[in-house]
Amino acid sequence: MTPLSKDAGLRTGANRRSTMSGFITKTAAGIAAAATLIGGLAIGASSAQPTTTTSYDRTLGNAQFEAARTQNGLAKEMNYGSILHAWMWSFNTMKEHMAEIADAGYTSIQTSPISVIKGPMQGKKFTENWYYVYQPAGTSIGNSVVGSEDDLKAMTAEAHKYGIRIIVDAVINHFTSDWNAIEPSWQNASLFHTKSEGGCGNNGTGINYGNRWQVTHCHLLGLWDLNTENQEVGNRMQGFLKQAVADGVDGFRYDAAKHIELPDEFGTHSPYFDTILDNGAQYQYGEVLQGDAGLNVAAYPALFEKYSSNGGGNTASNYGGALRSALNSKNLNAGNLNSLQGRECRTTSSSPGSSRMTPTQMATGSPPA
Repeated sequence: MTPLSKDAGLRTGANRRSTMSGFITKTAAGIAAAATLIGGLAIGASSAQPTTTTSYDRTLGNAQFEAARTQNGLAKEMNYGSILHAWMWSFNTMKEHMAEIADAGYTSIQTSPISVIKGPMQGKKFTENWYYVYQPAGTSIGNSVVGSEDDLKAMTAEAHKYGIRIIVDAVINHFTSDWNAIEPSWQNASLFHTKSEGGCGNNGTGINYGNRWQVTHCHLLGLWDLNTENQEVGNRMQGFLKQAVADGVDGFRYDAAKHIELPDEFGTHSPYFDTILDNGAQYQYGEVLQGDAGLNVAAYPALFEKYSSNGGGNTASNYGGALRSALNSKNLNAGNLNSLQGRECRTTSSSPGSSRMTPTQMATGSPPA
């Protein structure tokens, strides 16, 4: 990343905004990405379940935060504001440029996943290591890409000084494919689905996306799939999310959310979402790529909103496709882009899945017999 100017300082109002043309130009692509991320939301807010620490009390319920947010002209509701997707930025980089981010008018910053990871395996080379942050090795906070847990605390505190809230990209469906890299406290086979349970092969590359059981129980691309029907797994993941909120995090984006079953999807209640979403976050949304037969897309944002004080939603994957198509065809008219839902697209058994990792990029491992 090219370092941004620190000259903006603490300027406020129109004078601050006028200094930001360069920054806004550099982040135009990020704004477009954020638009596709937050499209198609189930708008509305409801009361969060009681927890020890809540994002709402620390932000909208805090006079100092509200004064800063108002001074910087940032949206009050996270589900109406713009998100800066600071992908692969470190916590310290975000902290250093918080004044400029406020200048650009971002309501929230979304970080890369914060869980402990196996990598990076190739030094600090971005193109060789970005996928490791989507292969957690456990639920400890901090990794070599984003920084330590103390760095996270310092960054969130700085963000709140400017009236900005922090969203963390949380990987809650799976861990790394390398069993030996998983934190020892998680090395218990009962905490994961068996590799044969989904019926789609050992590495998950044969998932039939019209079969919800396979989508929610197979090992996606060989990654160890968490046993989300197990209450202990839910309790542990909730503890991780609560700790992140205690560290200053305000919301979560859930990676591969459609690969986790809805609470009563298969007739037997699954406690996972009802457990982990009760974490004190202000806003929660999920990666629920549209197009699968049998996928209840609308049920996910309703569930996320139920446990959030400031709304919830899904990624607008169809709208993202419509926007890319319009840009490629140079046909940016309102008729093509007037619905955040986009057009329903047909998908094959492989197209809706993750393309982040290939089996050759991941080490393998098995639990002890």
